[in-house]
Amino acid sequence: MREHDKETVVVIGAGLAGLTAAATAARARRPVVVVEAHTAGGRARTDELSGYRFNQGPHALGRGGEAWRILRDLGVAHRGHRPPLRGARVVREGKLVGVPIGQLGSLVPKLLTASAASWAGRSAEEWVESLRGRRDLPDLARMLIRVTTYVTDLGRMPADFAISRLKAARRGVSYLDEGFASLVEGISSVASAASATIRTDQEAAGINAVPGGWEVSLAGGEVLPAAAVVIAAGSPAAARKLLPVDPGWPELGPPVTAACLDLGLRGPHPSAVIGVDEPVYLACHCPPGALAPAGGSVVHVMRYGARDAGLDRAELHQFAAVAGITNDQIVAERFLPVHVVTHVLPGPEDGLAGRPAVALPRSPGVYLAGDWVGSSGWLSDAAMASGQRAGLLAAGAPVEDRTYPRVA
Repeated sequence: MREHDKETVVVIGAGLAGLTAAATAARARRPVVVVEAHTAGGRARTDELSGYRFNQGPHALGRGGEAWRILRDLGVAHRGHRPPLRGARVVREGKLVGVPIGQLGSLVPKLLTASAASWAGRSAEEWVESLRGRRDLPDLARMLIRVTTYVTDLGRMPADFAISRLKAARRGVSYLDEGFASLVEGISSVASAASATIRTDQEAAGINAVPGGWEVSLAGGEVLPAAAVVIAAGSPAAARKLLPVDPGWPELGPPVTAACLDLGLRGPHPSAVIGVDEPVYLACHCPPGALAPAGGSVVHVMRYGARDAGLDRAELHQFAAVAGITNDQIVAERFLPVHVVTHVLPGPEDGLAGRPAVALPRSPGVYLAGDWVGSSGWLSDAAMASGQRAGLLAAGAPVEDRTYPRVA
């Protein structure tokens, strides 16, 4: 190993988790090389079609959450706006109706006074069923849980996590005006300014231990010496293929998926339309975001839990029609039949604490980062929180425990 390689941190993957790890380690004055099999961004990419810019389905950044804090720490600016809720409606039994304000008024106090800790070890579906008494409260609770977690299988979901997410939702979310690619660009710029090297179209093939550190083999035959390695390659299966020894993980839980229909429209647009008795959702991300040509709008329609591609696409088009979107308004369209929202839905028994830790006891100097890693955060919060921790550990920098306490 060459002298300067003794300090090098190699990061595998350039999604939000990997880029956060790279920026963090580089700012701790360690040489950093990022290798990414495709283009940077992962599921945080924003693609352009006919002048309309689409995230990978509907993306929102939680205000005041861990990603929000880490972006502030890194100095990454992000312009956004709160979801436009004026004119929001719901769909019940296939019909567009007004938001049931009175029923929500009965439900919200129950949500705010629920104790997450007292429901530890039980499923979200059990907690929802405990709300019975008025006919619609369980369905409305399921609707709110879907909106705040993107999960529809409440029987496999921890109740304490669902309650905590509902309470955290009071802080609100931000729709990024330039799309989630603005975060990718911002974090990449911070990493590059701190002298990290980001190499795209470079697939990692494996990791091997060598005296004094590690070697990362690339698919083209190149070998990168490293003092530490951060694996932010996507799924648990992708990480497992790269690891030098079996991590000994138990069953981690299924992925959370969605079917997404992204629409670029001309003319009028609905603000938000949510299914009460079906797991379907529609949201307008532009305007006011800068994601469409002048006078246009970007709308995302999503089914929580992907099934059959043909069935899901037809259902999402029908939902858009019920919401008031006509075919002559649609200028651009993209369908994602199976979009992975997050790679692991932990079970009720262990909750988020059942996810793998950032540090791998069987492989000192190798760290994990991703939305399925660590006991803190959900979606982009989990990805960036684990990325920051992995970057600090890989750099040998002090790791401050900055995780947010669970909401009681």
